[in-house]
Amino acid sequence: MPLNIIIPDEDTKYLNPPALTELESSIRKFSDELLKEASRLEAANKTAAGNPEIISSMIKDAYLLLRRGYRKPQKTVWLVGAQVISVITTFVTGLLADFDKLKEPNAMIIFIVFLSLAITTNVIVLVKE
Repeated sequence: MPLNIIIPDEDTKYLNPPALTELESSIRKFSDELLKEASRLEAANKTAAGNPEIISSMIKDAYLLLRRGYRKPQKTVWLVGAQVISVITTFVTGLLADFDKLKEPNAMIIFIVFLSLAITTNVIVLVKE
């Protein structure tokens, strides 16, 4: 059964067409997340076999979990990769930070490359988390 949501015209009168489209998209995304969280709660509480039944308290709980940020979103593959690269490059930079070795030009270039990668990936990871 499709669910239609009515938003009064006075609430959307200052929105231009792209903003209305974005509002609709955002509402759809939030409803998808809300239903997924409610389904997860129902599955966790289910004790008997049969069809799942999501009740109003599960919707309320899912809403609170989403709005208060208790649910951690899953990390993307590239963010996990950036975290791994960040740790490795930071470790290698620490190993290369021997002042006697840095007097050699090749060692200095390698150190700068790893230091740049470490700083870049650390900033990306901090910003995206």
